[in-house]
Amino acid sequence: MTMLTLETRANVLVATLNRNLQNTIDGALADAIEHALTESERLGAAALHLRTATAHFCGGADPARVAQWLGERGGEALRGDGDRWDRLFRRIERSPTIAFAEVKGNALGAGLGLALACDLRMLSASSRIGAPEVRVGLLPAGRTVDRLVGLAGTVVAQRLLLGGDLVDGLEAHRLGLAHWIAPDNELEDRAAATVARIAEQSPIALREAKRLLAAVHRRGADDSADVEIAAFDHLIHSHEARERIRALLERLAKREPK
Repeated sequence: MTMLTLETRANVLVATLNRNLQNTIDGALADAIEHALTESERLGAAALHLRTATAHFCGGADPARVAQWLGERGGEALRGDGDRWDRLFRRIERSPTIAFAEVKGNALGAGLGLALACDLRMLSASSRIGAPEVRVGLLPAGRTVDRLVGLAGTVVAQRLLLGGDLVDGLEAHRLGLAHWIAPDNELEDRAAATVARIAEQSPIALREAKRLLAAVHRRGADDSADVEIAAFDHLIHSHEARERIRALLERLAKREPK
C-alpha cells in the first residue's frame, strides 16, 4: 500500500494520504508530503490539495516514533521528530503553491500542525481537531502553538492546550481555525469544487498574494507596503496578467450598450 498517492486534476495536484487508518505521521510520511509539495512546484500547479483516503486526516505522531521517545536517547528522538515536522510545516508555508487541507475525522497533535500549516482548510462538520499532547505530559511540536495563537488568538489556544478541548468542525470554523465547513457527506465534492475554483485564478497572482499575506502577518500592514508594491510591479509586467486583463476588458466592452 502506498502511503501517499498523487493525481493531477487540471491545475491542481491532489495528494491523498493512505498510510494507515489514522494517517499517523513519521519521517517517511513527512518526506512523502514534502515530495508532493516539490512536485506541485515542478508542475507549476496552482494548488496542492491534501486529503485522506481513510476515515482520518492525520491522528498525530506515529506510535512507533512515540515509543522511541521513552528510550535512553528519547530526548534526542523527540527533538528530531519535532524538527522534522517543523521543517515540513515551514516548507508548506513558504512554498509558492497554495496548500489546501481537506480535513475529515481526526486532525490531532502533529495532524493539527499539518492542517494549520496549510493556507486553506475545509473541515467536515464532525471532524475533530485538538492538541492532546498535554494530556500525556508533552506539548505540541513543530511550532503548532505559534500557528494556533496566530490564527485564532491566545484564548482559543488556551482552550485547546490548557482546557484539553477537542473541538468538532463546526466549532473549529466558529473559532476561526477553518475557512469552510461542509456536511460530512458533502466534504469531498465541496472541497474538490473549491480547489478547482482556486485553480481558475491566476497562478502568478496567487503566489504573490500568498507572499504578501505572509509579509503582512510577519511585519504588519505598514511595514509590508514594499512587498505589495513589488508584487504589483511584477504582476503588471507579466504576460499572464496582461492577457487576463485584456480578456476582461474585451468582455466588459461587449456588455456596453451600442
